[in-house]
Amino acid sequence: MISYDLELAAHNFKALAMMAKLFFIPVLLVCVLTGCVLNGSLPIKQPSDSERSQTACLDAFAAVGQAVLAAGVMDTEASRIDGYPYLRVNRFLSSFRGEVNAEGYVFWLKQLQELANKGWRVEIRNLPKLSGQKLQKRVQAILSSQATTIDALHDCSGKLLQSQLENNSSQNDLKKLATVADNYQMWKRVIGIYPLTAWAFKTGIEKWHEETRAAYKQPLDQLPVSGELVRYESPPGMELLNSTQIAEILKNASKNPLKMPLPTAEDQQQLFNSFAPRFEIDVATHDDRIGYPVLQTEAAPRIDTSKPTVFQHLSHTRLGDKILLQLNYTVWFPARPKSSIFDLLGGHMDGITWRVTLLPNGKPWLFDTIHNCGCYHLFFPTQYASNAIRVDKGCAESYFQPQQALAIQQDMRPVLRIAATTHYIERVYFGPSQASRVIQYQWDDTDKLRSLGLKDGNYRNLFGQDGIVASTERSERYLFWPMGILEPGAMRQWGHHATAFVGRRHFDEARLFEGVYEINPDFSAR
Repeated sequence: MISYDLELAAHNFKALAMMAKLFFIPVLLVCVLTGCVLNGSLPIKQPSDSERSQTACLDAFAAVGQAVLAAGVMDTEASRIDGYPYLRVNRFLSSFRGEVNAEGYVFWLKQLQELANKGWRVEIRNLPKLSGQKLQKRVQAILSSQATTIDALHDCSGKLLQSQLENNSSQNDLKKLATVADNYQMWKRVIGIYPLTAWAFKTGIEKWHEETRAAYKQPLDQLPVSGELVRYESPPGMELLNSTQIAEILKNASKNPLKMPLPTAEDQQQLFNSFAPRFEIDVATHDDRIGYPVLQTEAAPRIDTSKPTVFQHLSHTRLGDKILLQLNYTVWFPARPKSSIFDLLGGHMDGITWRVTLLPNGKPWLFDTIHNCGCYHLFFPTQYASNAIRVDKGCAESYFQPQQALAIQQDMRPVLRIAATTHYIERVYFGPSQASRVIQYQWDDTDKLRSLGLKDGNYRNLFGQDGIVASTERSERYLFWPMGILEPGAMRQWGHHATAFVGRRHFDEARLFEGVYEINPDFSAR
């Protein structure tokens, strides 16, 4: 009986073994062919060619970022977006992040891409030659390509943007990250007991407002002249457009999903010509002449006054559902000389930015201006703007308009009367000049200042990684630091102009004028 049971068991074991072979051999074959393992894990998905390309592109951007940071040549005009090295953002574009629809989103992304393209092109150009050569070899190895670093990143930017457009799930994440930090350091305000010290600063600001209003009440021909009154103006023979022609340019330039005026290069220059300001300057010393920033070495920049230049760039502002084009004109002086050893405001280099905001009908709606430190923000509305200025409650600085609205007739090019030494704007007017001499200035693009040539063949940004021009610090920083502004009084780059010591305000805010000025309904259709 026992032998029978053993024989039956042996028979059953052989049958089970045969069934096991029939079952496990095919399974094992499948696992070998598909790459799975016998520890219970799922099959490993191999990345597609597109995914591998995107990973390589991100690695290339990371290599560029490391090289730029190591060389200290980071450009910060536009803000980086964490996780999206092929995109950058400014305050104006950031204001759309919660509003764009499907079509607008594509256009918005391409604007962010364009900001980034400008930024990393500047940074790569400003790398020391040896660093640039090493970076190119590294990028070529990462991408298995012989393209230059610029061309490789341009190609990668397109691929990564296309991937972003196809990945709808990441839209919200990007929009949350597309922000720009303000230029105020909160820790300084905390340590400086801002709620108390701000009142003292506001009192000083209001005193300056009173002194400025008094100066503006003086007849133009009675303004003091310390030296020679010199008028800098644009070259003759330029075509000047009328408001109808300007309106047509703005209309054609706004045919995009966000209705953002983006005129062609040719149209841009015609617009800049048509509104070109005349700088009427009391020239008492060499420091009152305008010129071109020069970087001969790694030392402090200087201003070459043999090349009087006005730098131009476009910006935009929002007013309700309208997007208005802005023309920015910037000049640089060698210095604001100190009047005494106790002068806190004097120092190396000085400058003024004059801005024209245009209505869709081609009329100049409003002018405003700052010194290139972000200080002395003045507003000059025209008859096309309402005269009602908001009275800020509490401690915040008011919007300062030192003279009545400007009445513009035919000539839309204003004269800016500028004082010697301080370079304060003492008057804005239209009409014949009292200057004894006229000098013609030349044009250039503000972006040129982001990559200036050195004697050794390298390039460097006029502005540091913090947006500040080196060696332009002012002694006022020792007194004004409780207001939280980095290096108050120092010259700085576009996107870094905090314009209020009390409160928070930036020259490039997307809705800077809303609630302060409106379009005058009596002129809106003209």
